[in-house]
Amino acid sequence: MNARSLVRRLVPFAVRLEVRRMKRWPAWLVERSTLAHTRLSLGDRERFNYLLACHQSPLDRTPGTAPPRLQRGKERNISLAASMLDGLVIQPFEIFSYHRVVGRPTRWRGFRPGLELREGAPSCGVGGGCCQISNMLHLLALRSGMKIVERHRHGLDLFPDHQRTVPFGCGATIFYNYADLRFENPLSQPVLLRLTIQNRMLVGEIWTTDDPGWTVEVYEVGHRFFREGEHWMRENHIHRRFRLADGSVLLDEEVAHNRGRILYEPPEEALCGEP
Repeated sequence: MNARSLVRRLVPFAVRLEVRRMKRWPAWLVERSTLAHTRLSLGDRERFNYLLACHQSPLDRTPGTAPPRLQRGKERNISLAASMLDGLVIQPFEIFSYHRVVGRPTRWRGFRPGLELREGAPSCGVGGGCCQISNMLHLLALRSGMKIVERHRHGLDLFPDHQRTVPFGCGATIFYNYADLRFENPLSQPVLLRLTIQNRMLVGEIWTTDDPGWTVEVYEVGHRFFREGEHWMRENHIHRRFRLADGSVLLDEEVAHNRGRILYEPPEEALCGEP
């Protein structure tokens, strides 16, 4: 047994987790002035009149797959985190950090137990379910031309596609405080983040003050299901394409390579050509 395995066996998970969290605090103190933190009141948001990106997703994406108690907790957690993020303004070259805005999800702050992943397996944790917000924020950041600074992909795909409207792997997992989602505003103008709950849908938008002169398309290439040993895997590459008003391509870049294990049987039509 190597030293790492011995530590994992002897030291409780909660203790190991707090040690990892403490390692991030010195960096947070140094970069404090570069992180977005200002939230605007409704009256101050009027100058943000150009919509860069928008998306919405149902709070219960795959009905019946999560226990009712955890589903209720997830919806409570999403609503609470969305209220903390709504109205955040990100100035030019400022960095958005999910954890610096939302903070630690604890019961005394109103968060509830919800479904989450822990050490590669489905579990229950306070604040669980907020990955739906980070998933949306990552997609909005890609569509609005933001520069991704930190993003952690999901290691497992829990459920088969249901009402999916974007490519697999556009999301981002979070876990306080060391697995963060961060993106920088590279524009010469500020952007405004809007997150609300409407008709049991999480609605996200990023606005700015002026038309930047381009639009962004997010798409995937090389999507496939394949077997690796005893497990089914899923893989793709996420690209984004910037187009000018005349239709010409300003930039086409790969922004993510996703590869992870699935916990369901792949669809039959995806297995054509499999041995």
